[in-house]
Amino acid sequence: MKFLTLIIALVMLAGCSYTPNISKIVEQQPVIERKTTKVSTFLIAGFYPFWEQKKFPPQIAINDNINLLYHAFVWPDEKGNLIVPKNFDNSEIINIAQNKNIKVLLSVGGGNTSQSFSVVLNNKDLFYKFAYQLINFVVKNNYNGIDIDWEFPKNTDDAYNLNKFVEFLRQNLGENYIINIDLPFSNYSGRYFDIDFLKNFVNYFVVMTYDYSGAWSSISGYNAPLTPGFCNSHSIQKSIEYWLARGVKSKSILLGIPFYGRAFNSDEPCQEFNQSFAATYRNILSLLKSDDYQYFWDFMTKTPYLINKKNRIYYSFDDPSSINAKIRYAFDMNLGGVAIWEITQDIVNNHHTLLPDIAQTVKNNELLN
Repeated sequence: MKFLTLIIALVMLAGCSYTPNISKIVEQQPVIERKTTKVSTFLIAGFYPFWEQKKFPPQIAINDNINLLYHAFVWPDEKGNLIVPKNFDNSEIINIAQNKNIKVLLSVGGGNTSQSFSVVLNNKDLFYKFAYQLINFVVKNNYNGIDIDWEFPKNTDDAYNLNKFVEFLRQNLGENYIINIDLPFSNYSGRYFDIDFLKNFVNYFVVMTYDYSGAWSSISGYNAPLTPGFCNSHSIQKSIEYWLARGVKSKSILLGIPFYGRAFNSDEPCQEFNQSFAATYRNILSLLKSDDYQYFWDFMTKTPYLINKKNRIYYSFDDPSSINAKIRYAFDMNLGGVAIWEITQDIVNNHHTLLPDIAQTVKNNELLN
C-alpha cells in the first residue's frame, strides 16, 4: 500500500483518404488585420497547457529556443460556442512571445475535449458560429494562427467537415496566419484525415509520436520508440513513413517529442502488467538519483528505461540521448522540426532540463547539414 501511494504521488497523468469536391464557402467575413509570419528552417515547437500556467508562469516556461508555441486548449461545446477556460490567460504569453520572436498558435481541441467537433462541424449554423468565434478570438488576442487537435475524425463525414473547416479558416485568416493540424501516429486513427486536400491549406502537421504503449496495451512497451524492437511492431520511424506515403510533405511534418514517460508494474519491458501511469521527466529525474532504480538503454528502439526490481516498476521515457537520436532522424528525413508535449514537464527549479539539449542538437545538425 505504501508503494502504491508513493507511485501515485510521483506520477501525473500526462497526453481512407479521399478528395471531395468542395465548393467555396461564401459568408460574411470578419474584418482581419493581416500579419507577416516568419519562421525558422527547422522548428522547435512546444505545447503550453493553460492548467500549468499558474505553477509554471510564462516567464519561466517560454524559452528563447522555441520557435512555435501552442497555447492549449480551447474547444467547441455541443452548441457551437467557443469554450475558453477560466484560467486561460493569454496576454502575458503573447507579450513575452512577441519579445522573443516566437509565434503563438491557439490550440483548439485536445484529447479529452474534442468530442463536440463532429456534431458542430456537421451542422451549418453551428459550423459558422464556432468558426467565426474562433477566428475572432485569434485575431482579437494577437495569435499567429490556429492548431487543430481533433482526436480524432472517425468517419468520412468527419473528414469532409474537417476539410471544409480548414478551408474556411484559411479563406478568412489569409496566407499570413499559420494553420497546424495534429495527427495520430498510425492509420487506425489517421485514416480519416484527407491529406490530399488538407495539405493545400495547412502549414504544419504535428505527428504525435508518443503513447505507443500505456494502460491500454497488452504488454509493458515503450512510450516513444524511434525504431521497431522486440516488443513493439510500431515505431516513430514507421509513423513518419506512413504519413509521407499518405502525401504529407516532409518539411511540413513536426515530429512529436514527449517530455514525459510511462510506468508499468512489471519487471522489465515486454511483460504483462495490470497498472500503468504517466510521469513527467521532472519526476523521472528524481528517480535517476535513487539507488533503487537502474538505468538501461535499448539499442534497437533507441529508448532509455528505468527498473526498480525491489518494487517491480518499470519506466519508459525520453532523455537527451534518445531525443538527440530523434532529432538526427528528423534531419535525415528532411522534416520541418519537432513539437514537444509539453514544455513545462522538464522544468526543475525554474529551469528547463531538456530544452537546452534540444536546441544545441538542432544547431549541431544545422551545421552538419
